[in-house]
Amino acid sequence: MSDRLNMNDDFDVIGDVLETLRFRGSIFFRSDLAAPWGMSLEPAGIPRFHVALSGDCYVGSGANDAVALQEMGIIMLPNGNAHWIADEPGRELIPSSRAGTACELGKPMFQRGKITNRLLCGIVNYDQGSSHPLLDTLPEIMHFPSLESTQPIWATVTLIDTEMKRAHRSRDLIIDRLTEVLFLQLLHYQVERGGDTVGFLAALQDRRLHNVLLLIHREPAYNWTLDTLSQRAGMSRATLVRKFQDAVGESPIAYVTNWRIEKAHNLISYSTKSLDNIADVTGFASARTLGRAYLRRYGCTPAKTRQSIHA
Repeated sequence: MSDRLNMNDDFDVIGDVLETLRFRGSIFFRSDLAAPWGMSLEPAGIPRFHVALSGDCYVGSGANDAVALQEMGIIMLPNGNAHWIADEPGRELIPSSRAGTACELGKPMFQRGKITNRLLCGIVNYDQGSSHPLLDTLPEIMHFPSLESTQPIWATVTLIDTEMKRAHRSRDLIIDRLTEVLFLQLLHYQVERGGDTVGFLAALQDRRLHNVLLLIHREPAYNWTLDTLSQRAGMSRATLVRKFQDAVGESPIAYVTNWRIEKAHNLISYSTKSLDNIADVTGFASARTLGRAYLRRYGCTPAKTRQSIHA
């Protein structure tokens, strides 16, 4: 294998994670609403978000923990916990699935009286068999208040809203792809604004750890060692291991190994590449070595995975 690295300054670590773990977005609710209104959402186990296109409202998971969502603001619940959303706390709540179905049938609820709010709600699915430190360190709630109309995030929201008006439905290829772009933008914005960010996102805020992650994600098949990573990062081996472990939750070499398995899982599941080819591009010595590592991680062989997906 060549020692030359593909040093692309525009490489996006978060985007690589989302693509490898097959994050796929969709909009499940969009409607004009007249107060009083309120909806409850059951736990989903995957990221969900609410966008206040117009009007202010509240989001909460209990009776006394409401978060104000102002117009042109976004609230995301990365873990998909049970919660409610309403124009005011204490409203009578109906299941969001019922409200969504009514919209799909052309009979939207909460339409009597003056329109006070316009709401857009989305969800992001991903391969539940996959894992990554990014998923483990996202906060319970991410609040992006009062975004500016000139920000790229709001430009994407506007495109989603425009496409939904054009398509007259919530499920559409363009809408789904734009929803994924929005999710990626929100994660990047979380990193850029700093604050109480922890774990993998905090590692991306650290220049030297970010460089280490860039190296690993650019060339997962490269023969990475602690020596080469520490030299590239400008840290001693001990400092690299300590800082990386504290932020990401595992050692740099463990991360390399686990990321190679995730990349291999993606290719095994969603491509027709041979195991020999997959082993080569993900850094395993052979298809047999990959097969053993895959069995330890997923409890089945690559062949079984392909059979179950294409059955």
